[in-house]
Amino acid sequence: MSAPILKVSSDDIRDLKAVIEALAKLVDEGSIKFTPEKMEIIALDRAHISLLQISFPKEMFKEYEVQNEYNFGFNAQYLLKLLKASKRKEAYELSAESNESITLKIIGSLVKEFNIRNLEVVPPEVPEINLEFDINALITSSGFKKAVQQVAAVSDTIDIQATEEKIIIKSEGEEKVEIEFSKESGGLQSIEATKEALSSYTADYLVDVLSLTKLSDTVGIAFSEKKPLKLEYNVEGGGKVTYLIAPKIT
Repeated sequence: MSAPILKVSSDDIRDLKAVIEALAKLVDEGSIKFTPEKMEIIALDRAHISLLQISFPKEMFKEYEVQNEYNFGFNAQYLLKLLKASKRKEAYELSAESNESITLKIIGSLVKEFNIRNLEVVPPEVPEINLEFDINALITSSGFKKAVQQVAAVSDTIDIQATEEKIIIKSEGEEKVEIEFSKESGGLQSIEATKEALSSYTADYLVDVLSLTKLSDTVGIAFSEKKPLKLEYNVEGGGKVTYLIAPKIT
């Protein structure tokens, strides 16, 4: 057997599963770029309304042997199906001896091994995005997940409002739902507001990436009036996941 040109392993598959779960809602095919320094994913949804960016530095992994850049293209639903074969906190390993295929091992009480064909997937060309936001806040991931689920259950639009002291996630339809995050309630960790803001977003685009709330106890929320919403998760070990969604203009 020839020496692997790629070998990456971790004791916990849950972070990888959470990001692929979100990715599979946005695209049919995805691409993971492995460089000597980090693992990266960039994905633009089919309608070009949302952008997902994932960066996991080599320090997040138990093993990280990548000499040269390696691109792994895959069918997102198929990879998610394989990852769902894992139970809770199991280890995994990705390795490749050529550019033709990659081997995924899920290591628990049993070792499951899958050989996955490496597809030619061209990652999206995304210009550098420099946005300034009027609101920058940090709220609990669990609270954010519940709020999005509750509002999405009654409306296809989610309104996010902010003052200097609180974040409100709400619906404005026939059935009004309003969830408030403040420091008093414990749901709001911090907030910086240059001015008050209210903006609307398509509910499905937020529901589709709720698996990302598993990555961190808190989520950074940044937005301005009728501007994109930025969600940011800082993952233990130095990883960062950013999700941008365009506003819903009515």
